[in-house]
Amino acid sequence: ILLLMKVAYIVPSLQATGPIIVVNNLVRYLKDIVEKVDVYYFDELPAMQFDCRTIQIRMGEKIDFDAYDIIHSHCLRPDKYLVKWKKYIHKAKIVTTIHQDTFQSLKFQYNCLLAYGVTEYWNRLQKKFDGIISISNQLRDIYNSKVGNKIQTIYNGTYIHIDDSKMNVDVVGKIQQYRHSGFKILGTYALIVKRKGINQILDALPFLSDYAMIIIGSGPYVSELKQQVERLHLENRVCFIPHLDEPYNYLSLFDVYTMTSYSEGFGLAMVEAAMAGKSIVCSDLLSFHEIFTDREVSFFELDNTKSLINAVENAYIHKEEKGHLACLKATLNYTARNMAKNHLLYYQKLI
Repeated sequence: ILLLMKVAYIVPSLQATGPIIVVNNLVRYLKDIVEKVDVYYFDELPAMQFDCRTIQIRMGEKIDFDAYDIIHSHCLRPDKYLVKWKKYIHKAKIVTTIHQDTFQSLKFQYNCLLAYGVTEYWNRLQKKFDGIISISNQLRDIYNSKVGNKIQTIYNGTYIHIDDSKMNVDVVGKIQQYRHSGFKILGTYALIVKRKGINQILDALPFLSDYAMIIIGSGPYVSELKQQVERLHLENRVCFIPHLDEPYNYLSLFDVYTMTSYSEGFGLAMVEAAMAGKSIVCSDLLSFHEIFTDREVSFFELDNTKSLINAVENAYIHKEEKGHLACLKATLNYTARNMAKNHLLYYQKLI
């Protein structure tokens, strides 16, 4: 049934980062249910393919706001854009999503003072929205009172279509080499920033002599990780692979997926790994405990190397069982279809 609803999304760019992947998944399902979906973006960067019209805009240019019932922005600049033009928005309800613990994320990237200032500013912007979605109850509990007690939790969902033909033969060969040398394989993929905590796995590797580590992704923290690998003489057991599109295609090559973040709103890549039936090691974050139990994944205490070593060994020993249970949980609760359905219900309620 086609709903008479017109939806616009506003994002910083169409580049495959967490919030953009979420919007891409929303579009994938909503395009067949609502009358119209458009995506507006600012920066011309390497882009994901969207199943709808995408339009580049500038901060100083207003769109036809009255053409929509819901305008949903993601990230700081799009939020700022909607607040800037709010007096021209007569009909549409404006919505934003809190994708991360802003303060914690910025603290890792910059410092406490800047993180506090930006978080306060962003909260003031978000207060002006008709609706605010948070991707976990933990984020809702942190920010609800700061933005006017109007946050609704909707868990992220993801869609993976694993296609072996999209795998790069050289990359596969590189990873398989470790397997042929007798190593068990740990793997992760991410935008490589300090907050992702990949340094913790490198600290544990000297004590996990039969494991190799595959790190897929690009980002500002890669060179520091490479220096750490040299310091620890791990060159023969750590492989850096630059950003790959649809990196979940390579999950079949890992024994254990690692998600070692210091702060994370949801953990989309971890859910992708679960959908592929992988055994997962992850940090002991409240937001991760919301998604999975310790029957489904192996938790470790942040910056505790012994705890991480135990989690890796536990995840490997029980990889079939844990992979199966994590897959069941993810496919029942964290699909893109579920997420889109919950967004739609929320939009209807707002209208």
